[in-house]
Amino acid sequence: MSPQEKQSNPRNLGDIGYQFLLGAAIGLILAWIPLAITMPTLTLWNILAVATLVLACGTFSALLGKRFLKALLHFLESFPPIA
Repeated sequence: MSPQEKQSNPRNLGDIGYQFLLGAAIGLILAWIPLAITMPTLTLWNILAVATLVLACGTFSALLGKRFLKALLHFLESFPPIA
């Protein structure tokens, strides 16, 4: 097997953007978990924390691709059902 066969196809800008949006959406779901438990007050720090979490998940998803998304989804599956 040659080294080129082991490499995956290079990602284009559309794939990177799609993975960023998926990571940001999953980050938003992660940010909503505390809302299912308690209703925190809407302060500047809470808004910044949510924005940071969403942007961090989107950025890591865009950079690392499916490896990060799989790990993030596995983390979400570890939570017990709410209802």
